[in-house]
Formats: sequence, structure tokens, C-alpha cells
Amino acid sequence: MLTVVFIVSSCRQNTTKTGADGEQHEICYRPAFSERFIIENDGDDKRLTVYNPWQGSRDVKFTYTLTSGNNDGVHTVKIPVERVICLSSTHVAFIDFINKTDRIAGVSGTGYISNENVQRQIERNQTVDVGYENYLSYEVIASLKPDVVFAYGVDGELGNTEAKLNEMGIKLVYIGEYLEKTPLAKAEWAVAVAAFFNEEEKAIEKFKNIEYEYNWLKELAENVADRPKVLVNAPYRDVWYLPSTASVTINLLNDAGGKYIFEAETKNASKTNPTSIEYVYAKALDADVWINLNSETSLQQLQSLDGRLADISAFKSRSVYNNSKRLNHQGGNDFWESGVVNPQIILKDLIKIFHPDLLPEHQLFYYKKLE
Repeated sequence: MLTVVFIVSSCRQNTTKTGADGEQHEICYRPAFSERFIIENDGDDKRLTVYNPWQGSRDVKFTYTLTSGNNDGVHTVKIPVERVICLSSTHVAFIDFINKTDRIAGVSGTGYISNENVQRQIERNQTVDVGYENYLSYEVIASLKPDVVFAYGVDGELGNTEAKLNEMGIKLVYIGEYLEKTPLAKAEWAVAVAAFFNEEEKAIEKFKNIEYEYNWLKELAENVADRPKVLVNAPYRDVWYLPSTASVTINLLNDAGGKYIFEAETKNASKTNPTSIEYVYAKALDADVWINLNSETSLQQLQSLDGRLADISAFKSRSVYNNSKRLNHQGGNDFWESGVVNPQIILKDLIKIFHPDLLPEHQLFYYKKLE
């Protein structure tokens, strides 16, 4: 029998927690899956606290006050926001989740955005490119007059960017979904982003439906008799990066009824493991299915990386699938964009690949078979 933990869809709760200021704050939303954010009520305002928002961070947190009143504080944002900048395509997906893409004034890398609404806005110059990482254009950002810049941090390198934006009176907010270990925890960040638009209840309700469908699919594949041996990724510059068993990729693989070939070697590792082609080749020869092959779009391209790859059983049986079905003409991959809020569709694709009889009517959405 399917068991689903439904999350509360209202900010009117009685639970409280004591903050660093010694005051008790009513919890508006405590995530069911993510441990990296929480939303609280603070009088007429809301407080979004983001925990450890970059790799390797420990005991780091940022608390943002979301208010309809005065927003003079560095970490105070007036809501609902009207103009936002997204430094990751996943932020676009979170905003599309609540149908607010018209609020996106700027993105990092217009050519890599898949969302059709935002692409139309780009064509009309309603959404513009603000640059990338260390090459952000502060002049363009200032000209857009954003209410908030949604950003992601890697090793805390955004400190200088945040300081520069603070000097300009522009608010930067860290979104840490990319660090989550489960697909539902990643998708749950849609609620945190929705709070800036006063749309968190809509996001919570939609997330409930995703949670229900995901768990239904997971249970469907839970008791399969045979789990295919699955090889993940492909060599890049002679290095094969093996994902950890604690990663979103392997959680999806397991939930879809697959068996990760390198489970023992990567068990509970904190990050992707760089490995030699020789080591992977020796153990992966009997792989039944091969998925997530970087940017390769054909078996010929794959074999050109290293001729020995054609010896792998999954290659011989043509059971090779890449998550590249929804590439745009400039190489942007919607798997990494809308996939963040559609883990149930990714799970469907993987179940279809591993156990096609379980979902006979499903057509692959993010994945494609390499020929």
C-alpha cells in the first residue's frame, strides 16, 4: 500500500522554533525532504533561512526577510518581487512552476535557457543576458533594477559578487537546490522561490502532487524481480566521473528499479568520484543499460571517445540512453532546467528504460536512445 507523507499547505501553523535572536518564530513551512531551508512567520513578514548553500560549507546560514514594508536591510526583500535575475536555469524552472516567468528580467546565458516563455521574452529583449560567473555585467544588472538576484554558490566564491551587489543596493539570495541528494528535495526548493512572489501555497499544493506521483512510481518499481545492471556517465578527457550513491542520479536509478554497478565503490561518498577508464571498463563489461553520457548523441560519438567502449554489453545490445532529448539549438538541456521540478517524469523515463512493461504507454520525455 502506498504511503505518502503530505506536507502542510498553509503558513498558519502552531509550531515554533527559537531563533538566534532568542525570539520564537512560527514555522510557516518546514520542508519534508530538504534540510537546507525553512520559512517562518515574523509578524507580518516572512523569514527564509538558507543553510550551507555551497559545497563544503558548514554552519553557514543566510536569513532573508521577505516584507511588504521597508526593505532597507541587506537581506531584506520587498515582496511580491516584480523583477528578478536568475543566475541558474533551475531558477527559471522554479519561477515557471508558479507561472511567473514574465517577472524574469535577466538570466545568465540566454542561449542555454529552454523555457519557451523566457525564450520569447529574450527575442523581444524583455529578458537579457547578464553574463556568467566571474564575467557578470554589473552595468547590465544595475540597468535592470532587479528586486532580487537568485544565485548559487560554489565554494563560497560569490562573496565578492554579493558584496558588489550590496554596494549597488541589489539583493542577492542563495538558492542551494543543486546540493540536494534526492530528487524530491531538489524540487521542494520551488516553495522557497515561490515565497518571493507570495505564491508558496500554490507551490506547496503542486509539490504535493509531484510527491504523490513520484512515490507511486517508486512503489511500482520497488519489487521488480530483476534489476538491470546500470552504467552511468561516460569518460571526459580520459576521466570517468562516477556519481555517489548519495546523489540525486543514483537515488533516481534505484527508485526506478535499477542496480548501480559501482554502488560499493561510491557508497556514501560526498561527491563524484574521478576514476580511470581502465577501472570502469574492467567492471562495466556486463552492464545491461548505460545512461547519462555527457554530450554524446550517437553510438559512433561514444565509441570515438575510446574504442574499448564498444565492448560493453549495453553498447552491443544498443541499450544506451542519454538525457539529451530536449536540447535546444545552442546546447541548452531542459533536463537540467525543467527536470528539477519534474522528478516524477525523469523517474517515468528511467522505469520505461529499465522495465518497459511497467509503463507501456509512456513515451520518453527527457531521455533518448542512442543509435
